[in-house]
Amino acid sequence: MSNAPNGEAARNGFYDDKPLLELYVKASGIDSRRIGADLFCQEFWMELYALYEVGVVRVEVKTVKVNSEAFKKNFLGAQPPIMVESSKGVTYSDNREIEGRIFHLAKEFNVSLFEKDLTVEKTIQNLYRNFKVFLQAKVGHDRQLRQVTTIQELPTPVLLTYNKLIEQLTAVNNLLAERKSRYLAGDTMTEYDCELMPRLHHVKIVGQLLLGFEIPSELTHLWNYILTAYRTAAFIESCPADQDVLHHYKEQLKLQTNQRETLQTPTKSFGIPQNVLDEIRRLGLN
Repeated sequence: MSNAPNGEAARNGFYDDKPLLELYVKASGIDSRRIGADLFCQEFWMELYALYEVGVVRVEVKTVKVNSEAFKKNFLGAQPPIMVESSKGVTYSDNREIEGRIFHLAKEFNVSLFEKDLTVEKTIQNLYRNFKVFLQAKVGHDRQLRQVTTIQELPTPVLLTYNKLIEQLTAVNNLLAERKSRYLAGDTMTEYDCELMPRLHHVKIVGQLLLGFEIPSELTHLWNYILTAYRTAAFIESCPADQDVLHHYKEQLKLQTNQRETLQTPTKSFGIPQNVLDEIRRLGLN
């Protein structure tokens, strides 16, 4: 029985017949030529990029306007992310189908993208949900007062949602401190990082631009992990602009969009606070 080909073999050009996977992602609500801030689109893009990096697949990413007649006609009302594998005549329009195809490719070529880690899974599973609860509570409170309030000014019910988010962020920080690894489950990126990195970036960007909230500087290992995201090609390639992240949430929350924001040159904030960076270097984490 022959062994399944591995990533090293793929890199060395042993497998010329690589499947072409076309990933259709939601376009920016500001400029349809740019990628939008849909988290599942970025998550699958990162997973596909991991396979692309080791020569397992060819990948094409295309932005689509979901309300356009052409898109509705071609995909019969399905919503991005959508993945097409033309050589098989297959369209994957369900997240589970997309994940399943990527999983089987990773398994076939021995790419350790889907290594199960129940501790990591449990630690990260509710973080984004708690962020959304805090986001909705604080935006609702600020909308009533017609101003962005500080964390110290929040009433108890809203403060409780903030504390829950900080509790989750701290749990991830502590896990990273204990593991002493570059990524959540080791020194290579897995599905857990493809899930968490985009969500942490949204927490950071939306926190800064909409909520008057910063990830606590004392969560050094968490910040170092965010820095790792900003140095990971799969994340960099798939990350939307700050303006598109902000617009995405303003649309969800039915907040008025500032026209100035839509006209700005798109930027991607891949920096971290200098005092945090200094602490990371002092601890030798960088």
